[in-house]
Parts: sequence; C-alpha cells; structure tokens
Amino acid sequence: MKKLIFSLLLLSFSLINAANAQSIVYADVNKADVQRMNFEIIGKLANNYLIYKEVKGNHQVNVFNESMQLLESVPITILPKKKDLLDLTFYPFHNYAYLLYQFQKGNVVYCNAVRVEANGKILQEPVTLDTTIIAYTADRKINSSVKSSDGNKILLFKINKKDPAHHVFKTRLYDGELNLIKESRYTVSMVKGGDFLSGYSLANNGDFAFVKYNRLTSGNIQEASLMVKPENSDICNEYPLSVNELYLDDIKLKIDEGNNRYLLSSFYAQQKRGNIAGIYNYALSLDSREQLFETVTPFNDELRKKMGGKSGGKTAFNDLFINSIIIHQNGGFSIGAEALYTTNAGGMWDRWNYWGGPYGFYGGPYGFYGGWGGWGSWGRGYWSPYAYYSPFFYRSYWWGAGYGYGGGYARYNAGNIGVFSFDKSGNRTAENIIFKNQSEVETDGTISYQVLVDGDRMHFVLNRAAKISDLDDVIITEDGQMTEAEPLEAKDKYVNFMPRYGKQVGPASMIIPYVYKKNISFAKVDF
Repeated sequence: MKKLIFSLLLLSFSLINAANAQSIVYADVNKADVQRMNFEIIGKLANNYLIYKEVKGNHQVNVFNESMQLLESVPITILPKKKDLLDLTFYPFHNYAYLLYQFQKGNVVYCNAVRVEANGKILQEPVTLDTTIIAYTADRKINSSVKSSDGNKILLFKINKKDPAHHVFKTRLYDGELNLIKESRYTVSMVKGGDFLSGYSLANNGDFAFVKYNRLTSGNIQEASLMVKPENSDICNEYPLSVNELYLDDIKLKIDEGNNRYLLSSFYAQQKRGNIAGIYNYALSLDSREQLFETVTPFNDELRKKMGGKSGGKTAFNDLFINSIIIHQNGGFSIGAEALYTTNAGGMWDRWNYWGGPYGFYGGPYGFYGGWGGWGSWGRGYWSPYAYYSPFFYRSYWWGAGYGYGGGYARYNAGNIGVFSFDKSGNRTAENIIFKNQSEVETDGTISYQVLVDGDRMHFVLNRAAKISDLDDVIITEDGQMTEAEPLEAKDKYVNFMPRYGKQVGPASMIIPYVYKKNISFAKVDF
C-alpha cells in the first residue's frame, strides 16, 4: 500500500512538472541571415508564424510552422530601393497583417499600405494612405502610426512644427479594412524649447492619446498633461497632472482597455537632478474623463538596500528606467524597470546631461515629426535608455555601430530589474527585485529582458550568457509571489539568445531571436 501511495505521488509530481515544463524548437540557421540583417517578428497569423527579414536591400517574409520549420520564403517586391525607403512597419490583425511603408519620389513622400496574408503572400495592390509635399530630401519617416489593442483601427499622424509655438497635427483614422473613418487637423500649443510630446497611443474607441510635458534645463519634468483627441472630434483636450513639488523623469502611457482607463507612470525625484525617490502613477477614465487616482509611492530604505546592495542608499535607483507596464486580471498593474548604462573610453551615459545634448529624442530638423530610428537614418543616432526598449523591430545598424561618446570602445550594461506592483487604485501591493548583471561590447542586442503574460503570471525572460547560454524564466504573480523556473539551456555553445526582441505569439509562447556564430535565427519557446 505504501509503495502504491509513493508511486501515485511520483506520478502526480511528474504530471505537474510536465504541465509546467518549458520546451524550445529552433529554426534552421540560414547563412544569408547575417548579424547585420534587419528583422521583425510579425506574429502568428492563422496557423503560421511570420518573420520579416531584410539583407542588403532584399526584403522577404519567412513563413514557419509550429515546429519552426520554414514553409516558404516570400520575396517582397513592391518596396522601393533602399535609398528611397524611409520607414516600414508591420501591424498584425487577425489572420493577416498590414505592411505600412514610406518612401520619397521627387518632392512627395508617400505612405502606402499593403495586406500580407497568413501564407506571407501579397495578393492586392498597395493603397496610398497619405502624401506629403516637401522641399528637401527626407532621411526619416514623415508619418507615424499606432494601432489599437483590439486590432480594429490604425491611426496615421504627422506633426507640422514650423511654428514652434503651435504644432499642427494631421491625423487619419482607418478601420481594419483600411477604410477611412475620420480625418482631423488640430493644433497643440507648445512652449518653444521646453515642451515635448511622447507616448502616442490609440484606444479601441478611436481616441488618440499622448503625453505633453515641459522639461526643465535640469532634465526634470515639472509640468505635464495627458492629451486626448476623441475619435469624432477635431479638438485635442488637455488633462494636467498635479505634479506639485515632484520632479518627474520620463512619463510612460498605457491604455488599460480592460479597466477603461489611461495609466501614466514615472519615476520622480524631490529636487532638480535629485536621486530617484519613488514612482508617480495617474489614471484617467476613458469614458467620463474623470481622474481615478493620482498616487506617489516612495522607495523605502529597505528596498534601496535590496536594490543597491552594500553600495545602496539614495542613489540605488538612479540607473533604473521604466520599460514595461503590465495590466493584471484583478485590475492591478505592475511596472518593470531596469538598470541600464554604458561604459566606454569617453565615460558613462549621464541621465541628466543627456537632455542638454544635441540629439534629444523628439522631432527632427524639419517641419514634421520624424523621431530617431527612421529607416533613412539607419539607426538611432545616439544610444539612450529612454529610447532603448524597442522589443520587436531589430535594425542591425545598432549591432557593431559602436556609439561611444568619444568613439571607439563601448560596453552596454543591463543590471537588476525592479518590478513594482499596484492594486486597481494605484496603491502599492508588492515589490520584487530580479538580480542580474548583463554586459556586451559594441551591442545591446543580447542583454535586457522581455515579458510574457500568461493569466495571472508575468514571465520575465532573460539571457544569461556563459559558455552555454541559458534562458532564465523568472515568474512573478499579480500578487507579488516570485519563483524562478528551471533555466532553459541553449542547444550548444554557439547560441546567444536575444530575448528583448522576442515577441509573444500565443498564451504561453514566445518567438525569440538568437545569434548563432555570425548569423541570426529564431526559436519558439513554450513556457
């Protein structure tokens, strides 16, 4: 009888382990997919997984099955030559995706869209969504675009900044079949040299939202507003934040459709160029436009010591940057932040001096909003943790570009992750620290992390490079319980994972790129 009970216990334990077991399948390595390849994981369309690749001006969509076997490689022949192509991006909908691309022909910049089927093929002619007449040769995109989370709307927008005090927006809202719903033109008042815009987002109801803030010469934000342009209106409404005596850092906007609200989060200091002291959160109702909460959560000494170790203290959070806002089933939310910095011959990246530099991260030299990272410029132009977390589109000019502040040697570092959880009313519920120390020379492609959300669990997936790389999976539940799953070991010593460019493609599945010797390939991981 005892043997039977023991056997049943072993069987139960084995079944539990099997249910929670991770698995990984690798796509074959194509020697043409060099490290300077550009790629984007488009996602799962029908029963296929689509990945866009570009090498030396040759564009294609690779179609994989569940086992990451290549079914077909479909050339994209509609795109203009590399010198004319300003930008492209993919928006997956249900069983198809849209490819939006911009190019210049003469003095006109076109923004076109074309539908990509689940088999990777393009069966219809491109549709022109917008044209812009300019008097110069563009080196970056003119239009920007955002998609609603339900996949039913795309908004195209551009900003004319010729009058620094009045930025003129032109927006065009389309449904999932690219039918024009609403075209609008409106003006946002700006303070020259001080006001900036960020966080562009589209709600499922068609409302266009973004953040307007005034950054002091010190680098801090002391005035900020949530801006909302309703779908059927030509007026952009402003909802000021009550920052008071706080000095905000970088404001992140998340549309929380499940709880019908806009969420804004930022680190804050208590004096100009002061140490990061805590987190500021704000919520506004999507429908009534009523403020739901505005909270300030300071970091205590115990958490500072935990984050910074023996060298912890007031400066323990000064290298952290927010790069994830995760919504929970219970109405709460978590903020993921990571320590990011560079070291090189010219010294370290400076959080505050960055804002006084020649690049910034907003706008371009011309009349319309462009933004760094446009295709024509082939890269970011200047490394910054604020623009760091671009989880899907990998533009390989970053690889080996060596953006140092004195040129030459550059090392990118990604340290500990702080996960700060709050209830539906913005009150602190839990805090977790994921301890890590990642570093790479001349690239930031293999460091940092990605989040997979599976029910009430957040999987923080990160690469632990060694003789044989591991994929670490740190699981944090919405109530703050943290466990670490068994690491998933790479198939051999030549694999180096790139999880920050991974993309969730199912309830518990993620496609993660990896470097293999001098090439890039992809693996599908089931958690």
